[in-house]
Amino acid sequence: MGVKIGKRISAVFLIFVVMFACFSSYYFYAITSQDSKIAQLNAQVQSLKVQIANLTTADLTTALQENEIVTSDYAATKSIPYNYFCVSGTVANTGGGKALYAGLHVDAYSAAGIIEINMTFPLSGGTFGTDSRTDAYVASPQYSSTGSGPSLKLGNLAGGETVEVFIRIFHEGVVTNWTVTPVWTNPQL
Repeated sequence: MGVKIGKRISAVFLIFVVMFACFSSYYFYAITSQDSKIAQLNAQVQSLKVQIANLTTADLTTALQENEIVTSDYAATKSIPYNYFCVSGTVANTGGGKALYAGLHVDAYSAAGIIEINMTFPLSGGTFGTDSRTDAYVASPQYSSTGSGPSLKLGNLAGGETVEVFIRIFHEGVVTNWTVTPVWTNPQL
């Protein structure tokens, strides 16, 4: 009788071990399957965030012409007393979102490598000076019909919108090389 009880206990124990192993395997499979689904959903969320960013992000492209206008001797010609840098053309927002505080940043250097212009100008255009002397000239009634220079306040450019740009920047010295780069801020998602 002792052997029969021992065999029964062993059989019950073996059944318990097999059931525990089956339950553990199923539980492990279920957890692994759910982890895989969570990873797939996280990848989808990231992909959707990228798509939303692309749809709501501005992208400014330019078609600009830049040139330096060197005025001759002011005393002899009674012409404009300062050289000026002109930027003209178009700026387009090819993205889907609005470009906030959009403008053109101009870096311009003399042949000696001295920076003559390092400013951001609004896309609305206008005539500007780079220091108090050239600002005073721009704001003077002899040049400006309103008697005051334009504002450096940057504006917004909606997705798909294109604007014409004409900017004159009066400065001292002569500019020989430059970069004109569009700048803007995108709203945070």
